[in-house]
Amino acid sequence: MISFSDLTFIFRFLPVFLIVFYVTPIKYRTWTLLLGSLIFYAVGDIKMFPALLGAVVVNYLFAKAVRGEEGKKKKALFAFIVVIDALMLVEFKLLGQFVDNSLMPIGISFYTFKMISFQADTYNGKLDSKPLFKDVAAYFCMFPQVVSGPIMRFTDYSDNIELISGATKSSKEEVFANIEDGLRYFVVGLAMKVIIADHLAMLWKEIATIGYESISTPFAWIGAVAYSLELFYDFWGYSLMSSGIAVMLGFPFIVNFDHPYGAASVSEFYRRWHATLGSWFRDYIYIPLGGSRVGAIRIIFNLLVVWLVTGFWHGVTLNFILWGLILFVIIVCERFIVFKLPGVLKNIFGRFNVLVLIPLTWVIFAISDVEGLINYFKRLFPFFGAGVAVNSNDYIKNLGIYGGLLVAGLVLLVPHVFKFFEKHRKNFVFTIFLFVLFWFSVYSLSNSAGNPFMYFKF
Repeated sequence: MISFSDLTFIFRFLPVFLIVFYVTPIKYRTWTLLLGSLIFYAVGDIKMFPALLGAVVVNYLFAKAVRGEEGKKKKALFAFIVVIDALMLVEFKLLGQFVDNSLMPIGISFYTFKMISFQADTYNGKLDSKPLFKDVAAYFCMFPQVVSGPIMRFTDYSDNIELISGATKSSKEEVFANIEDGLRYFVVGLAMKVIIADHLAMLWKEIATIGYESISTPFAWIGAVAYSLELFYDFWGYSLMSSGIAVMLGFPFIVNFDHPYGAASVSEFYRRWHATLGSWFRDYIYIPLGGSRVGAIRIIFNLLVVWLVTGFWHGVTLNFILWGLILFVIIVCERFIVFKLPGVLKNIFGRFNVLVLIPLTWVIFAISDVEGLINYFKRLFPFFGAGVAVNSNDYIKNLGIYGGLLVAGLVLLVPHVFKFFEKHRKNFVFTIFLFVLFWFSVYSLSNSAGNPFMYFKF
């Protein structure tokens, strides 16, 4: 599997692709993007490569057929292909979970959602023209997004096709400016991944090695915070790298994480966390069910459906379903109780939910074994009783090792820190800093086995 944080990708695939892409005659660049993306995917998962190709062709042909029909036949074709896409996703997830993990194609959750949104937008007449096969295929397969998103809509892609296909010719200065700016985001994302997330992953593995029932309560809470930060910087880092590559190709920067830990409620948190997935659920499940335009009981039902699907989308084991249901309960309580409180109380409860309950839900997200999950929560809340810590001072040793990373991760949660970087990222001092950060990240990669991005398995 080729990962964005793989040295082969950084020093071979990406620079070679960019050179080939920009020396290709402008009108053929979409084909170059498609071919490069197919090579990228095939190297990563040749076994399941035919599944991607088949899904691309079938979805293009059905969209073409939907555009050519009216009335009930159009509706039937649309419903059929959406069911086929959904069943494909469900089948591969079940095969990957219960038969063989290699039977779940990498990125299937992401490219399937792209396909469903494309079919819905086609059916609803949101596409301005009849897309060509090369554009549809490149949209489904484009390598910066095919593995773990972000989930770009086809309208966002098509609005920028001109930038890469020659209808709007970019000057050499614009091309180099895009590559330079994309590299800045790429380097920051790489550092988040390999310096913060990968090293905090070692702390989480240390807890698993000791045994959840044998850690001290302070260490259990440190572990919950560490895993929350690991997941955040792993996926935010990936998203910055993905969006940075897209910028290098001439696409606009996609904001997939909008400082979620600065949110004032769990509801707001999930509008900011993996924002393209959240907006997908809103536009293609929540709103078609009636959204918030219906009565309270129906709103609760709509939210239940969304969060059950969200849990299943992440995985078919019990912990993911439980994770989705708990978030559903929290969000319903916020909507019908917390949001009706006076301003100060609403803010206090909202911040508590984000800063305390969210890390606890990530523990449920992380541990698929029910017994292990119960043991971990008994150590978080020891008045339930569960074993005795092997070393009651284990947290002191680990704070000494990982304390600096935890502090760095917590500081970066403050929205103004990253916003300061975005504002001044083209400053010469920042450029030097990013240069040093890049080579430090490369050094860290060269001295480790390397961890795949956590969302690859979803």
